[in-house]
Amino acid sequence: MNHRMVDRPEPTRKSQSDIALLGRLVKQARPYWGHISAILALRMFGVPLALLTPVPLAIAVDRVVGSDELPGFISPFVPDAWTDSNLGLLAFVAGFQLLIVLLTQLQELGSYALRAVAGQGLAKEFRSKLFAHLQRLSLRYHDTQGMAESVYRVQMDAPAIRDVAINSVIPTLGSAVTLVAMVFVIARIDWQLALVALAVSPMLFGLARFYNTRMRPRYREARRIEGFSMRVVQEALT
Repeated sequence: MNHRMVDRPEPTRKSQSDIALLGRLVKQARPYWGHISAILALRMFGVPLALLTPVPLAIAVDRVVGSDELPGFISPFVPDAWTDSNLGLLAFVAGFQLLIVLLTQLQELGSYALRAVAGQGLAKEFRSKLFAHLQRLSLRYHDTQGMAESVYRVQMDAPAIRDVAINSVIPTLGSAVTLVAMVFVIARIDWQLALVALAVSPMLFGLARFYNTRMRPRYREARRIEGFSMRVVQEALT
């Protein structure tokens, strides 16, 4: 059994800036720009669907139960014979609701499939590059550092590129566009209510920044200790 001394992990070096990491990420994801663009387009397609979701219920309440006029952008799609018929309007509302649900499900299905293809492809390509880099390192490096931590980096850290490019950047952009669109719609209805909605946004942004500042170093420390733990287990068993 090898009783080689295992030192405690050294503190991680100063990390690169977020902008530098983003630049490297964009370069690494270049082969999948088409997939990422399609995912982003599907995400943007979900914004009008989200805005249209309450419209059928609003028509049923305001026009069928009440006596308000149909929304201007809906009127051209309602047959004249159904305009003055509650039963016809209810049939239109049901069909409209089913159409929105169907399009939403298709949008989510297409987005899920593209995320799976692009995400797994990115992780595989990054793993290959990490493994090739490890093969180019000297045997002395592997003998000194141990193989367990290197294997841990390839297995556990490589999928981070998928989490950032697919599961973080795109949802953030989509959420930003959705926020702007919803605030615009609310402002058309009641600008005071829109101001109330906007007043919450800076607080949420500040909380997100606070969480990121507090948790990022802890997350890195946890990953570093996990890699060190694998190294200890390997040294104890070999």
